[in-house]
Amino acid sequence: MRIGIDIDDVMTNTSEAMREYIEKYDKNGEISDHMEEVMRGEIPNEQVAKFFADNIVAILKSAKLKENVSQVIRRLREEENEIYIITARGEDRFQGSQEITLDYLAKNQIGYTKIIFNAFRKAELCEENKIDVLVDDAIKHCLAVKEKGIRSILFVSDVNQNCTAEIEKVTNWIELEEKLKVGEKNGI
Repeated sequence: MRIGIDIDDVMTNTSEAMREYIEKYDKNGEISDHMEEVMRGEIPNEQVAKFFADNIVAILKSAKLKENVSQVIRRLREEENEIYIITARGEDRFQGSQEITLDYLAKNQIGYTKIIFNAFRKAELCEENKIDVLVDDAIKHCLAVKEKGIRSILFVSDVNQNCTAEIEKVTNWIELEEKLKVGEKNGI
């Protein structure tokens, strides 16, 4: 099975790191008002764009790995699944993020088959790479992938916790591992 996996708020607690960083450095509160938009991949104004351009590398470095990520990915790979990391991180929007990401994955012993940076149209990328299931925290990506007939699993985060869309959901990596096994067993 080819499994596509996002990084931010799926593998890492990026929203938490971002929130801590904003609280520390955003004295006027002008950036924190837009945090949910940013985590959905939207940059609402130039001030927010500049703040993140100046600070994204530090934020990404400080994001902690979610519990059980390395172990679950290792087991999935041992079962001969292919892991495709599909992330919006990349030099197109976030200068310095590719090197930070590659170092972070290596340091945390997260193996993968392929990594795709600057992934803003994930449904098309999943189709091109013959992905069987995408795990993402962005509702829009999960719905777009589902429309293409590809299974999608929403990783619940602060930004999407009130999602009512008809999408499979998980809240942690052990739950994700079980859903993937059940889906594979049932041919989903």
